[in-house]
Amino acid sequence: MSLTSARPRAAAAALLAALAALSGCARAPHHAGWVIHSALQVVGPPPAGGYRLAFPYIVGDFYGSPNTGDFVVPLSRTPGGFTLDLNRTQRALESELGPTDFSLRFLKITPAEARIARLTPIALQRTGIDSVGAVEWLDAQSRAPLMLIYIDRPARIAGSLTRGGETIRYDIRAAKPGYVWVGGIRAGEHDTLYTVVPPPQHLILTITTTSA
Repeated sequence: MSLTSARPRAAAAALLAALAALSGCARAPHHAGWVIHSALQVVGPPPAGGYRLAFPYIVGDFYGSPNTGDFVVPLSRTPGGFTLDLNRTQRALESELGPTDFSLRFLKITPAEARIARLTPIALQRTGIDSVGAVEWLDAQSRAPLMLIYIDRPARIAGSLTRGGETIRYDIRAAKPGYVWVGGIRAGEHDTLYTVVPPPQHLILTITTTSA
């Protein structure tokens, strides 16, 4: 083989290798912890006419009404549960993120430019837009309520309020971008601390119907 014929082949091979490397760089890493397996439980009479689940986010706060589109679709469903893969919708979430603005004014996030979003499942009429009940994540073992929060960088959310002899405190720390589970821990007789808790081994999404 001559040098002149070998050079184009070598250049082509180098180009293919570069394209493969770029493709690998563009592919976002897969986070196993962002795949959510949950059981489903209806508390109270089943909604007349059935229901449907939607998975919007509250952006920039923990509480209030969802303010994103419903772009999270279960990867799989069974009559008793579902699986979400939040890796698949990461880019869509990032496009929705905005400034953090807590409705609880005693809460502060550091650094101030950190962005957050809370995944807030809702249960709606099958063919309508009205809610059929309150929806809540629970740790199946402890029955403790949970929140699933996305934080886009290492950050800390902190603050406290005492009213009527009861104190609520927040100390939520994220060491890296990603999702954390947040729960309320009884820190004293009149003191509740909201902080990061280990991912539940078994998770339940409960729908407490309005007639329950």
